[in-house]
Amino acid sequence: MTLDNGIAELLTYAERYLGLDKRDELYARNRILSALGISSYGEGKAEGELPALPDGILQNIFDCLEREGVEFDPAVLGERLMDAVMLRPSEVENAFWVHCEHSPRAGTEWLYSYAIRSDYVKKSAIDKNLKWLSKDGRLEITINLSKPEKNNKDLAKQLKTVSTDYPKCIICRDNEGFERAGFSRRNMRTVSLQLNGEEWFWQYSPYAYFNEHGIAISCAHTPMKLDGNTAEHLFDFVEKFPHYFLGNNAPLPRVGGSILMHNHYQGGGYVLPMQRAGIRIPLKSKRFPKVKAGVVDWYNTAIRLEGENRKEVAALAQDIFTAWETYENAALGILPRTDEVHNTASLIARKTKNGYLLDIILRNNRTSEEHPGGIFHAHAEYHHIKSESIGLIEAMGLFVLPARLKRQLGEIEGYLTGERKFREGALGEDMKIFVPAIGRLMRGGRLSPEQAKDALRDEVESACKNILGNTAVFKCDGAGTDALLGFLSACGFDE
Repeated sequence: MTLDNGIAELLTYAERYLGLDKRDELYARNRILSALGISSYGEGKAEGELPALPDGILQNIFDCLEREGVEFDPAVLGERLMDAVMLRPSEVENAFWVHCEHSPRAGTEWLYSYAIRSDYVKKSAIDKNLKWLSKDGRLEITINLSKPEKNNKDLAKQLKTVSTDYPKCIICRDNEGFERAGFSRRNMRTVSLQLNGEEWFWQYSPYAYFNEHGIAISCAHTPMKLDGNTAEHLFDFVEKFPHYFLGNNAPLPRVGGSILMHNHYQGGGYVLPMQRAGIRIPLKSKRFPKVKAGVVDWYNTAIRLEGENRKEVAALAQDIFTAWETYENAALGILPRTDEVHNTASLIARKTKNGYLLDIILRNNRTSEEHPGGIFHAHAEYHHIKSESIGLIEAMGLFVLPARLKRQLGEIEGYLTGERKFREGALGEDMKIFVPAIGRLMRGGRLSPEQAKDALRDEVESACKNILGNTAVFKCDGAGTDALLGFLSACGFDE
């Protein structure tokens, strides 16, 4: 493959999949040459069958550059090359709304496909993630091989940091087409939204955790918040896209998302495990008796509301959150405020055949001497599996575990099968946290490779379930259930 042929192949790919008009081919070719830093072209020709994704085409171009001794950043150069042959942002947005005229689903399917074809959504990388369903079918677990593990202390600092840079953060709309050293969003495309009369926009996540995983982002760079507008934003969105769900990360460190300085929601075309869970305790609202309500049969503390009238559902959600903001139960470790606010929540909206459904997950981010990372955060005995904040997606039962686990679990598998000799003193620094788990797993003697894999999956699944139990502000035991029912009674609900 010559460089000229690689360029020709990329242009042919763009005409087939990215809407490049034949009339614009010369212009796009010259933009490619500019991105590559060259000023000559020798009539290349696309060879062989055209792939459905651009990875191989880009790699062919990269290989040619490497043979010529050219130094480059593949990630940044790849985005420059794709941007050179893509539709402009306004053209993408116009095409999206044209598809939406047929149906909202047709619009989102087209946009997501375009994000994959343009290599913004990294499908090839996503497909390499390890995934499985827990044995009881209640949790979905992934080991994300491309997602860096985050530190809760660093996330807390973000909320206190005011940036004067441009763009102000990595999800600002100013990033569309932006590039700086080591960072590029050249091939990002977004679409405009109106939510509760405010300017928002939608984009897909490059490393999607589930089908059509996207982010609704405020056009204003303001910190994440939960208030009376939140449910209205969510319901406006699911009215426009009734096949999607949308929810907010809790807007506080330790229990919230990784980007606290910019208001946004997450959602997409998927049903997460908590959304499949039934009702553990049915409830009836005194204020709006037509709204169905109940405590969700889930590991953490979640309340479900569903009704035809969205204003009634939103009003009940506000009643719950207003009461939760000041709720205190020292015996359960729940204090609403010390030197900072602690009580918060995540709301998750869906459209159903019965109208509007809203799940409310109650959260608290208080710390203690025993649990310096958070009383209702993953406790230290589970940090070998997961130490990051349990945000919206994981609170709903889809665990996104750090890439380190692939190597670490592989090493432990060797100890369990006898392929490796276990010596605690010889362990690498990041393996020492596994010593209690290794000792526990080795008590049963030597295992076959299949048994070892099974035991390690059990270890991961058990940790994930216990972590969700850690995050429950009202535990699923007698004392927790009694306190929860007392709280809900004060909110105007009866069993």
